Amino acid sequence: MIEGDGPIKDVTIWATLDEQAVVPRGDLVVHWFRTAIDFFFSSGAKETADSYARATESFSGGRKTRLKDVRQNWSAFAEALRAHPFYAKAGFHEASVDKEQWFDEYGHIGSEHEGRGGTHTEVSAALLAGDRIGDPDFCARLVDFLAAALDGADPVFARVDYLNFHDKPDLEAALRRGHRRYLQESRTYLRGYSWVTGIPSELAARLGGAPRLTATGAFHAVRELRGGGLLLQATETLAGYDDRAMRGVFHALAPVLPPGIPEDDPARENLRVVFDDASGG
Repeated sequence: MIEGDGPIKDVTIWATLDEQAVVPRGDLVVHWFRTAIDFFFSSGAKETADSYARATESFSGGRKTRLKDVRQNWSAFAEALRAHPFYAKAGFHEASVDKEQWFDEYGHIGSEHEGRGGTHTEVSAALLAGDRIGDPDFCARLVDFLAAALDGADPVFARVDYLNFHDKPDLEAALRRGHRRYLQESRTYLRGYSWVTGIPSELAARLGGAPRLTATGAFHAVRELRGGGLLLQATETLAGYDDRAMRGVFHALAPVLPPGIPEDDPARENLRVVFDDASGG
C-alpha cells in the first residue's frame, strides 16, 4: 500500500512497464517522474512547496540517493532514476521552519521493481483531489498526464483509482491468482479495470482496437498511446464512475480478462469488480 498517516491522497495512478518498449525503462521512469512533477507539483502551492526524493539501487541495498527539494536537485535525482533503481520516491509537503519536524505528504511519485529479478516496474503517483473528482477539467488532466507520462511506452497495464491505495488491482486480489503469474501473463490477460484502464497493444488488437472499443459505448474516451496500447476512460469524471459504468467496462473487456469468479478479499473493504466470470463459465 502507498497510503499512510496524514492527508488522504485519494486519487492513485498506476502503470506497469516491462521490457517491450523501444525506450529503456530507466528513461521511462525518469519521464514518469518529470511529467508528474510538471503536471501536479510544479506550482509551488503551500501544501507542496517543499519536497524530498530518495532512491535505492537494489533490493539488497547498494547505492542510495537522498535529496531535499527534488525540483532544485532534479538533475541528480534523474541520474539515479535513469539507472533504473529497485525503489524510488519523491514526496511533496508543506514547508516547515523546524527542519526536524515530521511532515505530512500531500502527494508523491514512486517506482519499484516487480517480479523476479525486476522483470517489471510499477510506477505510481498519488494526489489529494477532494471535490475535484467531479470536475471534468481536473479529470481530463489526470488522463492527459497518463498519456504524456507513458509516451514511448507500451505498458502492460495502467489504472486510475479513487480511494484505492493498494498497489495490486482489485481484480487481481479478487481472483486470488499469484502476483508473479499475473505479471507473466499480463500481455495475455488484462490485470484489472478501473475508471481509466490502460491496456497493452496485444490486448488492444484482440479487442478490435480503438474503433471497436469506442463503438461499445462503454467509454467516454479511448486514446491511443504512441508507443502502443490504449487508455480507456469510462466516464467523464471519477465521481461518475458508478457500478453501472463499471459493469459496462467489464463487458467490453471481458474477452481479455482472466477467467474465474471473483471473491471478496477481507483485506479490502470495497472491491470495485463485477462478481461474474469474464469467460462466461
